[in-house]
Amino acid sequence: MTSTGQLVFYVNPLWRRQGIHTPLLNPWWGNPLTDSSLYTKELFDSYSFSTAYYAITDDLGKADMVLAPYPHVWFMRHDMVLFDECVRTARGESLPLLIDGTGDIEYPINIENAYILRYSGYRFLPERRRIQIPLFADDLLERCRGGRLAIRKKGEGKPNVGFAGWARLSLKQYLRTVIKELPMRLRGIFDTRYRACTKGVLWRQKAIKILQSSPHVTFNLRVRNSFTASVKTAEGDMQKLQEEMVDTILQSDYALDVRGDANNSARLFEILSLGRIPIIIDTERNFPFSDKVDYSSFALIIDFHDIKCLPERVAEFHKRISPERFEQMQRNARDAYVNYFRVDALMCSIVEELHMMVPRRGGSV
Repeated sequence: MTSTGQLVFYVNPLWRRQGIHTPLLNPWWGNPLTDSSLYTKELFDSYSFSTAYYAITDDLGKADMVLAPYPHVWFMRHDMVLFDECVRTARGESLPLLIDGTGDIEYPINIENAYILRYSGYRFLPERRRIQIPLFADDLLERCRGGRLAIRKKGEGKPNVGFAGWARLSLKQYLRTVIKELPMRLRGIFDTRYRACTKGVLWRQKAIKILQSSPHVTFNLRVRNSFTASVKTAEGDMQKLQEEMVDTILQSDYALDVRGDANNSARLFEILSLGRIPIIIDTERNFPFSDKVDYSSFALIIDFHDIKCLPERVAEFHKRISPERFEQMQRNARDAYVNYFRVDALMCSIVEELHMMVPRRGGSV
């Protein structure tokens, strides 16, 4: 560790390849994303992991840990020889290894002394040395509203719930999804927790159907036919789609948040960035930094087992909450995003977790 308290990661310059490196290296290697991933490119053009908390070195003698420079899924597809070299280097120097294990599908990593960044997973399927981080989500208040937080007043009558996003599958997509999920669906007969593993778009369809048919809430809905965060799949102008989504959230008392392909969603953190109260359908999620962040201070969390009661739960919550508390939850949402979940805030919590998890070697970590 440096005299300033930074955690120092060893990265061999010869490990650099043509590919999308872990964003932890963006401060040194730059933003590798192109306009084909427009939203994420814009995010990392504007924000980066704070180097106040970490540094990289090519001198093993100065390192606290070894950092594998690419996500685990990239190594699996392109260069497991390089991944094995990272593992051998850490093992040979008796240094812990940090692996970017983020991805919609989490592949097992059974490496002693490896610590793994994840953004998905299930609480009932724990993993050793996991560090749970949020999906990377842009600051939409800065991006689309000049950073001006407009607090919504609590109105009379039914609460307004908003959702804009992908919630349709073609028949072919639906059948393919159901067939792929058959093993988990069979497990779900005997252990209902496995029902949480259902594809996110199907959970969205269920929540939408329940909210649409309920007299207890007003539903502000914009359904998309495809994933809108990629140029390859977005139907229409991406900037317009983003603006419509932002409008839908800001014009609602509450914003629906349902998992995506990963058991998490960028939408949750986009909602928080806009200072709105998310209604989180909790599909056994691992909530990032939950030891220090009080999610109940800015969100209504509803267990997926209770999804049929979703409108009633929202209506009862809205009825009981005071106007002052309603407004404070919006401020709390924005504060949580800026202080914990925006990219430039993440490294503080990641380093804190590593300090707690990693055994000290000579007092350095």
